[in-house]
Amino acid sequence: MLKSIAVVVGTYVLSIVLVLCSDPLLSAVFPGDFARGRVPSDTALLASTALFVVISILCAWLCARFSPPPKAKHVVAFLILGELLGIVSTIPNWSTGWPHWYWLAWLVSWPFSCLLAYRLAMRNVTAS
Repeated sequence: MLKSIAVVVGTYVLSIVLVLCSDPLLSAVFPGDFARGRVPSDTALLASTALFVVISILCAWLCARFSPPPKAKHVVAFLILGELLGIVSTIPNWSTGWPHWYWLAWLVSWPFSCLLAYRLAMRNVTAS
């Protein structure tokens, strides 16, 4: 039980850390777009969303890879945790002037990323 919680929470925390660490990369690629108090361009937000999808697939794959059986249960817990905290972080940001598609894209892409990562992880398990 403790390993299950550690894997789900640990991979979710890793996803948060990786998203936060991607900020300097995005700021370097899109100078001035991610300045405090400024709404980034749609291109910069699209790149941010694409990077988020890659990070979410990686972390969901790690969750599936290192969780004890049944692995699907752990990935679903990871998915639910991400969706709930995503909604909690979207609500205060909804009226900040950023385009609504940005927040919705993150919320919508999360379950698909988790499903894809789970399938990739299970493909590797069944192949060996």
